Amino acid sequence: MVQFSGVQLLGDFSTNHPVIVLLHSSLSSSKQWWALTSHTKSAYRVINVDLLSYGQADKVQDEKNYSFEVEKQRITQVLRHYNIDRFHLVGHSFGGALALKLAVEQPRSVLSLSLFEPVAFHLLPKDSADYDEAVTFSTNVLNSEPYQAAEVFTNYWNTPGFFVGLPQKMQDLMAADMPKVNLDFQALMAERYSVEDVNVIQAPVLLMKGSLSTHLAHQIIKLLLQSLPHATLKTFKAGHMAPVSHAQEVQAEIYQFITST
Repeated sequence: MVQFSGVQLLGDFSTNHPVIVLLHSSLSSSKQWWALTSHTKSAYRVINVDLLSYGQADKVQDEKNYSFEVEKQRITQVLRHYNIDRFHLVGHSFGGALALKLAVEQPRSVLSLSLFEPVAFHLLPKDSADYDEAVTFSTNVLNSEPYQAAEVFTNYWNTPGFFVGLPQKMQDLMAADMPKVNLDFQALMAERYSVEDVNVIQAPVLLMKGSLSTHLAHQIIKLLLQSLPHATLKTFKAGHMAPVSHAQEVQAEIYQFITST
């Protein structure tokens, strides 16, 4: 089997089994989908992607021009190699925003779309307090030194005091990854498609949110629920990181959704 840097291929790619593309959140890796991939190996082909500078993927080479387009090209390379023209898409947070972009640009290729709180901040109205909050959040992370930035970022998506409660080794790893988080914000804010554009997605969509998550995450879900023609919403009693903290519960829901479409 051909190897692609930072891409884990699971299942038998010599078959015509349906394909699932998995896209993780910032400060994470393809390993976050362990509960889902434990169910899919026999009946699906899985493309489990480490986004650049995370997991086993290469580092970003051209930081100035890093965008979703760079990640899209990596995914497209794998799909073309195996002549895959239709697939299920799953994404969380930053990976959810990337999955949404792929679905907007290739709607006929998407069999289903499962999104847990995609942080597509650019969809928020530019004259709104919500958009201002997103800009302030990303700016605060950008202008902070690595450990403070990691604290601001992880506390926002979890709870106050979350970062200082982590083991020192975990704090060190997160602080070291903050330059990539800033590039993730760069990619997110550079997108130009509008919330009206998402209605081109005719595939079934599972939108998911945590009841304990942030206002911004809930606002984006609300916009998408209003704009996607075939979307349903599932709420978990958890926060933004539920696909990790409540992996079995969330990923079982995703698996059930995929198998039913």
